Amino acid sequence: MTYQDTAALVKDPEFIGRVTAAASEQALIFINDARPEFIIVAETVILFPGNAAPLTNLVAGQPGITAASTDGDVLAALQAVWPVYGSSLIAAQEPV
Repeated sequence: MTYQDTAALVKDPEFIGRVTAAASEQALIFINDARPEFIIVAETVILFPGNAAPLTNLVAGQPGITAASTDGDVLAALQAVWPVYGSSLIAAQEPV
């Protein structure tokens, strides 16, 4: 997959909807998680509906993800990037 393919994917309304749906579902699970990097992303997704753009970008950049990827593939990619995104959110809150 090329960068051009990834750029097109993050603008694809169907793909955005699929990632947003998966993120909403996972947020309801991870909101009760003990790991801060999971909770902070869940809070963001729950408190700001439709704010899954960073997750969409990260999922689209995962190897092998295309518009034709199965829901299982999209979910697996989302679960892989969730703690990475969460850790960056936590780091952004800490003073430098």
